[in-house]
Amino acid sequence: MTSGVSRLTGGYFTDDLTSKIFYVSLLEKKLPMKNLVDPLRFPGWLAGYVLLLLISIIVPVNSQAKDTQLCSPQVIAHPIKGGYTWTLASRLGKFLEMAESEYGERDKSWTILGVEFTDEKQPSNWYPFDSTEKDIIIQLTSDAANNEKKALFQLSHEVIHVLSPNGTRKATYFEEGLATYFSIQATRQAGIDISPSYITSAKYHRAYYLLEKIYQLHPDASQRIATFRKSGQSLSTLSATGLRQLFPRIDATTARELARRFHE
Repeated sequence: MTSGVSRLTGGYFTDDLTSKIFYVSLLEKKLPMKNLVDPLRFPGWLAGYVLLLLISIIVPVNSQAKDTQLCSPQVIAHPIKGGYTWTLASRLGKFLEMAESEYGERDKSWTILGVEFTDEKQPSNWYPFDSTEKDIIIQLTSDAANNEKKALFQLSHEVIHVLSPNGTRKATYFEEGLATYFSIQATRQAGIDISPSYITSAKYHRAYYLLEKIYQLHPDASQRIATFRKSGQSLSTLSATGLRQLFPRIDATTARELARRFHE
C-alpha cells in the first residue's frame, strides 16, 4: 500500500502509518483550503497534505477498510532462532517439494504468482492474465485466513493442481481425488490432526475414496503417477483405458468414474 492522494476531490487518501483508506470528497467546497493556507503562509500543497493527514487519522469513514482478515499467522512471518515462523508462502514451498517428491516435478513453464484469499465458497486456482502468459494464482477461501488447519488443507489440495495446469477447470475425479488424498497426508505432516471426516463435500469425499482404493490396490501408486507425468501430460488427460493401464488392478467401473469430469 503506497501513501498519497489518488484524487483530491472524490478520491481516496491512503496513509502507510494507519493502513486505512478514507474518503475526502468533503474537502470539495466545504473546507476552503485557501483560507486556511494564507494566514499560515504554508505552500498550498503542504497545507493540503497536513489537512488530509489529520482527517485520515481523526475521521475514518468506512470501518470496513480495516483488513483484519490478513492479520494472522498465515501471512505474518515472525523472527525465530535460525529463521522465521511458517507462513502460507513457506508452506507453499514445502508442499510443492512434497508433491514433486511424490508425483514428479511440476511444469515449470507455469509461474505461480502466490496465494490470495477470496470470497468464493471454494478454493481454486485461477489464471489472471492471457492464457499465453501461463501465470497462476492459488486462491483460498476467506474463512481460512485465521484457520490454519483449513488453510493448509486447501493449499496442499491446490498444489496438486499446479503440478501440470492446463488453464481450465476440467479436472477429473482422478485429479481431484489425488489432490484431496494429498491434502490429508500433507496437512498431517504439517503436524495437524486431520482425517477424511474433515472432507465435507460428498463429491470430494467420493473422489478421495476412489484414490484411497487405488493406493490399497497399488501401494506404489505415487511412483506410477510420477512415471506417467514424465510424459508431460496432465493428470486429467488420463482416460478410463489409460487409468486401467496405469493401475491394472482397478475395475472398469472405477476407471470410468475416475475419468469423469469433476465439475460437470
